[in-house]
Amino acid sequence: MPFNFKRYRELLTTQQLGTRVEYRESTSSTMDDARDLVTDEPTVEAGFACVAGQQLSGRGRLGRQWVSDPNLGLYVTFYIKPRVAPNAPMITLAAALAVAEAAQTVSGVDLEFKWPNDVMHDGKKLCGILAEARTRDGEMDVFLGIGVNRRPNPVLPPAIAAIATNLEELGGGLPSTEELLAALANALEPRLAQVDDEPQRVLDDWRAKLATLGQRVTVNLSNGPLMGVAVDLGARGELIVREENGRMHEISAGDVVIPASSG
Repeated sequence: MPFNFKRYRELLTTQQLGTRVEYRESTSSTMDDARDLVTDEPTVEAGFACVAGQQLSGRGRLGRQWVSDPNLGLYVTFYIKPRVAPNAPMITLAAALAVAEAAQTVSGVDLEFKWPNDVMHDGKKLCGILAEARTRDGEMDVFLGIGVNRRPNPVLPPAIAAIATNLEELGGGLPSTEELLAALANALEPRLAQVDDEPQRVLDDWRAKLATLGQRVTVNLSNGPLMGVAVDLGARGELIVREENGRMHEISAGDVVIPASSG
C-alpha cells in the first residue's frame, strides 16, 4: 500500500535523520537504492532513508537473504556520515538499541539482543541489521540497513518460521510502516550522536540487553568453530569468549550459536 508521507512527517521529531524519504513499493534492495542515490547525487546530505514495501533481493549479514515480502515488514536503509570514524562499528549497536526503543514506543514490547546485532524476543528474531561502510575522499559513510518484521509471513520456510517473530504476534498491536519508521528514526538519531560523542553509553546500554553474555556459546568463525563462555565485550562491541582452558578470544565477526554445540 502507498506510503503516507503526511502521517509520517506528523510523527517525526528528528532534526535530520529520516527527514528525506525515498519510497518504492517494490525494489531489489533499499541498500542498493541508497547507494544509487549517492552515486546520482554525490553531494547529498546524510540522513536520508530509502524505504520499500517489498524487497526482491534483500540481504543480511554474510550475504544471506532477508525475506522481505510485501507489506509484512519495515525495510529501510539510512545513509550516515559518522564524525568519529573509529567508532563506526558501534553504529549497529546504536541501531539495535533504536529498534528496541521504537518497538517499545509503538507496541509496548521488550526486546533483547544476541551478538553481534540480532534483535530478539524470547529467543526469536524480530529484526536484522546490516551496516556497510566505505571511505571516499578520506571520509567515511555508512549504509545502515534495517529490516523489522511487522506481521507474520505465512509462506516462510519452516526452518526460518521457527526462529522468527513479529510485532503483531508479540501482542502490542500492528504499527503502520509510517509509525514504525518515525519511531525508529526518532530513536536512532540521538543514538547515532552518542556513537560519536558517548560511545561508552551506547556500549553499556547494549550490554544491558545482550542475552549472549554469560552463556555457553559456539562462535562459527571463518577458520572453524570456537566454543566457550561469552564473558564480556570489547571497547567497540567485540565479543570476548573464554575457552575451557582459560584462553580468552576477542571476536569482531562471527555467528553465535546458543547453547554451545559443535554444529
